[in-house]
Amino acid sequence: MKFSSVLISILSFLSFFCWTFLAHGKITDAKIGQGEGPVDITADELSYARDQQVYEAHGMVEVRRGDLFLKADHARLDMGTKDLIAWGNIVLREGEDVLECERLEINLDTRLGKVYQARLFLKDQNFHITSREAEKLGENRYRIRDGSFTTCDATRPPWKFTVKELEVTVEGYGIAKGPTFYLQGIPSFYLPWSLFPVKRERQTGFLLPRVGYSEKYGPEIKTAFFWAISKDMDATFYLDYLGKRGFKEGLEYRYAFAQETRGQANVYFIDDHELDKNRYAFFIQHQHKFPYEVYLKGNINYLSDHQYHRDFDEDLPGEAKIDARSKRQLRSTLFGGKNWDRFSFLTEASVFQDLTKRSNDDTIQRLPQVGLSAHPQSILKTPLFFEGGASYTYFWREKGVQAHRGDLFPRFFLPLRLFNVIKIEPSVGPRETLYKSFNDPTGQYQGWESRETVAATMEVSTEFFRVYEARSIPWISRLYKISKWMHTIEPMVGYQYSPPVNQKAIPQFDDQDRVPYSSQITYGFTQRLIGKPEKVGVHSGPSEYAKLKIFQSYSFGDPLSRDSKGKGRYFSNIVGELWWNFGPYVTAKLDGEFSPYYGNLEVGNALFQLRDNRNDALYVQYRYTQRSIKEVNAGVRIKTIPSLYLYGAFRYNLVDHWKVENVYGAEYQAQCWALGLTVEDKGRSPDGVQREELKFHVYVNLLGLGSLGKRAYFMGL
Repeated sequence: MKFSSVLISILSFLSFFCWTFLAHGKITDAKIGQGEGPVDITADELSYARDQQVYEAHGMVEVRRGDLFLKADHARLDMGTKDLIAWGNIVLREGEDVLECERLEINLDTRLGKVYQARLFLKDQNFHITSREAEKLGENRYRIRDGSFTTCDATRPPWKFTVKELEVTVEGYGIAKGPTFYLQGIPSFYLPWSLFPVKRERQTGFLLPRVGYSEKYGPEIKTAFFWAISKDMDATFYLDYLGKRGFKEGLEYRYAFAQETRGQANVYFIDDHELDKNRYAFFIQHQHKFPYEVYLKGNINYLSDHQYHRDFDEDLPGEAKIDARSKRQLRSTLFGGKNWDRFSFLTEASVFQDLTKRSNDDTIQRLPQVGLSAHPQSILKTPLFFEGGASYTYFWREKGVQAHRGDLFPRFFLPLRLFNVIKIEPSVGPRETLYKSFNDPTGQYQGWESRETVAATMEVSTEFFRVYEARSIPWISRLYKISKWMHTIEPMVGYQYSPPVNQKAIPQFDDQDRVPYSSQITYGFTQRLIGKPEKVGVHSGPSEYAKLKIFQSYSFGDPLSRDSKGKGRYFSNIVGELWWNFGPYVTAKLDGEFSPYYGNLEVGNALFQLRDNRNDALYVQYRYTQRSIKEVNAGVRIKTIPSLYLYGAFRYNLVDHWKVENVYGAEYQAQCWALGLTVEDKGRSPDGVQREELKFHVYVNLLGLGSLGKRAYFMGL
C-alpha cells in the first residue's frame, strides 16, 4: 500500500530531523549540509533541558530538504527514551503529496509511532485518505482506525470507502472491520469483516465482473479469476454465462522467463446450446532467444469453425482479428533464424485457415519455407554491390497438387551519383527456380521442372528541396513547435526487363511462380513535408508530416493486364498515396488506383481521423476494390453537456447492402467516476455466418480502483 510507504518516509524524515537537533544544539535559523543534501531549519524558539535530556522547539517550526517540507507548531524530543512528539498544525509535503495531522508520536530507536487526525493526499493517483488514528505496530505492520478512502476531490465525495479498523501487514494480508461503500453519502454496500492480500507485486484474486444483455440470447455475466503464479508467470481463468448459449470457459496463460523469452496462450471453449455443438479456439504467441543470437518466434491461431470469429470476436487477438475481418483467413506461423552483419537466415512454417470454406483440405500450406538472404554489400571493396538470396519451400495440402520449390536469385547493382545531383542505379540478377511436383489429380504437374530467367533494372532519380521559416505556416508551426519546414520533390524514372519464359509445366502457388515477360518503364514522384522542431532532444528530430506519391508504368512487352474482352492494357493504373500526420488533431491516409482506360477508380481507400481540445473525435474509413470490396466504416464521439459524451459507429458493406454492425453509447465522466452504456446492433450477413443480434453493456469506472464492465473502444479514440 502506498500509504504504508509514505508513513515509512515520514518516520525516516522525522528521525533525520531529530538527529539534526542533537548535532547542533540551539538553532533558530540554520542551513546544514549533511546526508543527501542541505537541510534548512527555522523555529521561533529551540531549548535543551540538560537534566531531563529534552529538546523542545516552539513556534513556526519548519524543516526543508529538497522537495520535502515539514511544518509544525511544536516539537519535543526526549533523548532518554528517544521519543519524539510533534503537535499543532503538522504539515508534511513531499513533491505534491501532502500529509496533515494534529499530533505525531514516534520512537527513534524502534521507529514505531502514531499520527492523529491524519489527512493524506497522494497526487499521482489522486488518493484522499483520512484516519482518526494511524499507527505503525512493527516492521511492515500498520493499523488505521476510523479511516476513509476516495479519489474524489469534493468535500462531500460522490463515493468513498470507510473502515472502522484496518490492520495491514505489507507482503501479507489486510484485515478490515466494517468496510462500507458510500454512494452520494448513502451506505450502499457493507461487510462486517474482510480479508485481502497486501502485496507490492501482482495479487491473486477475482476480477470485477462484466454484465451485459443480448436481445437474442439473454443476460450475460462474465467473471474472471487472476492467479499470480510466480514473478515470471500468471494466468487468468474465465467463466462466462452467455444466456441461451450456456457457459463459456477460457484460460489466458502468460510467462516472461527472460527479456526476450516470453509468450502467452489463450484457450476458449463453449458447449454452444444454440448450435448444439462444442466450439473452441486457441491462440499462442511465443518468442525465445537462444545462445549465439539465434531466435525462435511463433504465432499460432485456430478456430473450431468458420463462424466462431463472428460470434466471439473479442476472443481473437489484434492481428488475427484483422485477418479474420479483412482477409477472411487465419494465419499461423512458426519461424526462427539468425542475423549477421551481411546475411540473414530464416526458416518458417505457415498454416492458413480459410474462413470462407467449411473444409480446409485444398488450402495451400507452406511447411516449411527456408531462406538465406544477403544484405547489400560491396564486392571486394569495389563500387559494385551485391544482394539477393536462396530459398526452399514445400507446398502441402490435403487435396491438390503439392511441390518442392527451390529458388536462387542474386542481384548485382552499381549505385552512381552524377554531379552530386542525379542518382543512377543499374542492376542485373539471374534467377533459377527448380520444382518437383506430385499428387496432382489432373496429372498435369509431375516430376522435376526448372525455370531460368533474368531480371535487369535501371533507376534514375533526384531530389529538389526548399526550406521555409516557421512564419510561412504560422498557426501549424506554433501548434507543433516547428522552427523550419522543408518541402522535397523526388522525381524518379525506372526501367525493368525480364525476358519471355515458358512456365506452363510448373504449378502456380504464389506470384513467384509466374514471372511475366516484362519490358516496362515506371515513372513518378514523391513529395514530402518535413518539420524541424524548435528544440531537438535525444529522442526527437525532424519529422515527416505529409507525403504524396504518384506512379505509373508502361509495358513494351506483355500487357500489364487485360480487359473483359481480352484486349491488353499496356499502361498500368495510376497509383497514388497521400497521407497527413498532424496528430493528434488531424491524420489522414488515402491510396488508390486510377484506370486510364475507363477513367475511374479501380481501388480507393481513405481514412480520416479528427480530434479537438474538447476530446471530440471523428473517424471515417472507406474501402473500395472493384468487384470485390466496397464498405464504409465511421465513428464519432461528441462531448455534449459537460462530462457527458455520446458516441456511435457503424460498419456497412455496400456490395451486399449489409449492415455489419452499429454501435451506440453514452458515457458520463465525473472527476472520480464514470458510467457508460453501450449498445451493439449486429446485422445478419448474406451467407448467414453472422446472425442478427442486439447486445447491451453497462460499465462503471471508479478512478484509482478500476472498472466494472468493459469500456467501449470508441471512448479511447
